[in-house]
Amino acid sequence: MRWIAPASKDTDTATLEKQLWAAGDELRANSGLKPAQYNQPVLGLIFLRFVDAKFAARRAQLEKGATGRCGSRVDDA
Repeated sequence: MRWIAPASKDTDTATLEKQLWAAGDELRANSGLKPAQYNQPVLGLIFLRFVDAKFAARRAQLEKGATGRCGSRVDDA
C-alpha cells in the first residue's frame, strides 16, 4: 500500500492532525507513563487498526464470494 500526500491540506486533515496532537498531549499529561512507555499503547492501537482493516478486507472478499448457505462461514449480520 502506498500513500501519496495531497498537494494541499484539506480541512479534514487539519482537523485530524489537531485531534492527534490533542490526544498526544492528553496521553503525556494524564497517563502517568514515562516517555519511554508511550510506544506500548500507541503501537497497540496502530496494530489493532491494521488488523481491523485486514479483517474487513477479508470479510468483504468472503461475502463477495459467498454462494448460498454452504458457500461461506461469514456470519449473517
